Amino acid sequence: MLILAGCRGWQGDQYLRHRTPSSRAARETSYAFAPPGAAWREVRKAEHVQVAWVNDAAGAVITIHAQCDEQGDSSLEQYTDHMRIDWTGWKVLSQQQERLIDRAALRTVVDAELDGVPRRNEYVVVKRSGCLFDLQYSARPDSFDSARPGFVQVVEGFRFPTESR
Repeated sequence: MLILAGCRGWQGDQYLRHRTPSSRAARETSYAFAPPGAAWREVRKAEHVQVAWVNDAAGAVITIHAQCDEQGDSSLEQYTDHMRIDWTGWKVLSQQQERLIDRAALRTVVDAELDGVPRRNEYVVVKRSGCLFDLQYSARPDSFDSARPGFVQVVEGFRFPTESR
């Protein structure tokens, strides 16, 4: 279930820097991305992420979250493992190192349940210039492969740093 709340700063294919309330990160950054395609609708107000899309037919969600304060110096594996909060039955199906924005990144696919509902999730986690980025794709297991190209497109089009418009 995606809980919707506030997403300031998203314009077109770019998330523009802005100050957030002191209860959240004191510093944020700009980054750009490719849209996932026509089957996906933008969600402009999503809690804990800056950018989100929903594919209603596939029961799928794509999110991007950046944190540029207080993320510590954990490994990409530890950051990915932190994603399991709120999930049960976490089973890693694959995990591989790759490059994204000219840095080491970790791509992980897991099966898990949220409130007893089975989901397949794919995470791409990368750190650069003091910022931690996590890109996530979540779908019903039976529609995961069919809607995944939208997530691949978002990840392939992810750019940082970028100038704000």
